Amino acid sequence: MNNSLVAYSTKYHGIKLFDFDECEIKKSIANMYLNADVNASAFSPNSELFAFVNNRIIYIIEIQSKEIIHTIEVNDEDIEILSFDPSSNYIIAGSKRGRVLQYKTNQSSLLSRLCSFPYDRKSITKESENYVSSFAFYGNSFACSGYGGAIYIIDLYTQTNKSIITYNKTRINALCFLNEQTLICAKDNGKVDIISLLDEKSHKSIDTPIASIDTIIVMPNPNYIMVSGNSKIITIIDVKNYKITHSKYIALDMRIKYVDIVNSDSLVIALENSEILHVELPGITKLKSLIAHNSLKEAFELIRKEPMLQGSHEHKTVEEKFEKNYEDALKALINQNKARAIEILNPYKDIKSKENRIKELFSSFENYLRFQALFLEKRYALAYAMCSKYEPLKSTLQYKKMEQVFRLAFSNAQRHILQNNIAGARALLGEYNTVMAKKPLIKLLLTQNKEFVELLKAVQKKDYKSINNLVEKNELFKQIPNYIALNKQIEETLLEIETDIKTAKTDKAKELLLTLREIPHIAKKVEELYQKNKHMLLLLKVYEDNDFKSCYELLDIYKDLRETELVALLEKHWFSLMQKCEEYALEGNIKDIRKTLSQFLTLSSRSNKIGDLLRVSFHVRIDILMSKNNFKGAEAIIYTYIDIFGIDSEINHIMKKFEKIALKKLAITQIYNRPTRDSWRQSDIIMKDS
Repeated sequence: MNNSLVAYSTKYHGIKLFDFDECEIKKSIANMYLNADVNASAFSPNSELFAFVNNRIIYIIEIQSKEIIHTIEVNDEDIEILSFDPSSNYIIAGSKRGRVLQYKTNQSSLLSRLCSFPYDRKSITKESENYVSSFAFYGNSFACSGYGGAIYIIDLYTQTNKSIITYNKTRINALCFLNEQTLICAKDNGKVDIISLLDEKSHKSIDTPIASIDTIIVMPNPNYIMVSGNSKIITIIDVKNYKITHSKYIALDMRIKYVDIVNSDSLVIALENSEILHVELPGITKLKSLIAHNSLKEAFELIRKEPMLQGSHEHKTVEEKFEKNYEDALKALINQNKARAIEILNPYKDIKSKENRIKELFSSFENYLRFQALFLEKRYALAYAMCSKYEPLKSTLQYKKMEQVFRLAFSNAQRHILQNNIAGARALLGEYNTVMAKKPLIKLLLTQNKEFVELLKAVQKKDYKSINNLVEKNELFKQIPNYIALNKQIEETLLEIETDIKTAKTDKAKELLLTLREIPHIAKKVEELYQKNKHMLLLLKVYEDNDFKSCYELLDIYKDLRETELVALLEKHWFSLMQKCEEYALEGNIKDIRKTLSQFLTLSSRSNKIGDLLRVSFHVRIDILMSKNNFKGAEAIIYTYIDIFGIDSEINHIMKKFEKIALKKLAITQIYNRPTRDSWRQSDIIMKDS
């Protein structure tokens, strides 16, 4: 929960809120339904709610008041896995029948069936074998796995951007998004797979010593994950280098049932014997303490020994602190205040990784007065020689001024070469002939002046093909200021094009793309941007024509437009429509859903969500009519529903309920085939006038 407060649910004693800092239970929540018969449970991310399943009913408890504030009947579904979404507004449940169901926390009706397992229905041999095994959330993205080992990934709130990963056939007990492009799955054979969502066929497998992994935690340094499962150990994996860093990072005497991370520096571990442990992460906790006490030598030594700490927030903090202190010491030496420089860097004097830099800094500035004198006397060759020997002197204003003078001299020499005045160029650069760092470039200018002139003219004309040919012949050309400046301009232009496409300035982006034609090393990037700009032009056209259906068709096809401002605006509008229609559906308001979504009913890429909303509106409408004893009206809508959607499991349950309450047998004589989830799109009742 918050800070040191941890909430946990027990089999026989309800919910406990425990403060690890104060080592005491702050709150206990008991409820007659919160007992040994609970199948699954979950705390909400906002720490306000707790949901659990008992006898096919989801109960939602408000933690503050300790009261049940809502119940949801799940009908014929036996729920085995339960979770709140990141917003804490929805509950996602997985059933023994392989169904992933979505409910609103303040409503009783099923909002959506997100997906069903197995993905390949032929792979199921017995209905009793079906299951949903794992969930993961990242922003709007939701991933789940079940029978058959397939992984579904969709936008939880719009049911768009759907992808299905099918290479795996083994049960997946844990899923975790590392970031937007990477999904990690842990299987019950002890393997961990790292999957690139940019190329779903690309994945790396890592064998672990844990027989069946059921928990994945991303560490404070996201290059590492922690895994645990049916064992007594916790293992650390380096996901960047695809290897195990610590096979037994933590070893205990009892099997681990559950693990979670608290405040990024400690773990809560529930054991098989019902014991709960609070374990400080060995490295991170110690590093934080060392930094707090300014024990920098010990902090850097710990970072050196512990790879998981490298790149962590704490590591970056101490490195940034050192760099700042190094800069301050350098300024003090420039100002001839050696005592102050020693004082600033004194905490780092015994740190092995910093010893050489500190020693080099002080030895370099023992020669600073001599360097200053050479600079003032314009004896640049000797001054450059000193800087080659004493690198820190390159951070001085004098060195920067020397570089500026050289660039000017070199630029003027280039002008003489273009005028075929080699003697003039040689005279301008004469004093740099003995500067080792400048010698190769000067020699190139003076001895290979024909190619040099060709390059300069090609740079002036932005003849990228010729530039590339010349640079391939001689790598030294890459050091010419004109070439460096041109490359910098190219990079800036690429960034400008990205921004222009993002902000829908397509004409400007097109003009800039034309200037970057025939540059071999960025040809692929230019083609990608050209296609992206082309897609944005198509989107802009239909948007300006107020053809919103085509807008959503295009943005669902062209994934490269996701980060643009117009798509963000369209998705925000869609989300608003979905929220409004969810409310209509849960009120049984079929008419207003059709009215609100009239222009989108034929939108195939978003038909799943629309179909679910329509189904729910019928379900709720039938329930409302039955609650008012209007069985004739309810019966009529049941028949209409079957005409539109066919007979599915949801209407089957409602029909049984109707026959029980109304004491009337429904006249279903026709044998209906199992409908597809989008069969409603062939119904004239729904689609007329759309």
